Amino acid sequence: MQTTTHHAEPAATKKSGFWFFVLSFLVLAIFLGMTLLFRGGTVATTDPEDIARDAVRTKYLEELQAEDTKKLTTFAWVDQAKGSVQIPISEAMKLVLVELNAQKPAPAYPILDATGQPLPATAPTNAAAPMSSTQASASVLTAPVETPAEKTAKATKTAKPNKPQ
Repeated sequence: MQTTTHHAEPAATKKSGFWFFVLSFLVLAIFLGMTLLFRGGTVATTDPEDIARDAVRTKYLEELQAEDTKKLTTFAWVDQAKGSVQIPISEAMKLVLVELNAQKPAPAYPILDATGQPLPATAPTNAAAPMSSTQASASVLTAPVETPAEKTAKATKTAKPNKPQ
């Protein structure tokens, strides 16, 4: 015949859990009550003053947008003494494109060889003339190649000697 034992939790543990729940509920209720008391207990509404302020803000926004549009589409002096002018953005884009098209494309960063050193700037080559074999071999980047002997020498340098036990 099997005997089973029941592990009943002590009554003190059950009571403390109940009182913890009750205390948490009361703290939450007090917090919500104080929040309503300090807020006035009513939901915020929009006042007629806010509608008038909205109309003023809308008017200022429209004026600002009109001023921006005028600056982006007209010619004007910004500072005549310094020679600063404002030009329409479409004209400015055309001027920048002409300037950029006149420049030769260049890398935005230095080109590095296999060792990590920057390559010297090369003279522009004539695209119509074929490159000689020496020019072609000079312009090709090659990675350093380790021979098997160099690999084994490197491996023996980094290998740790076995310690006797």
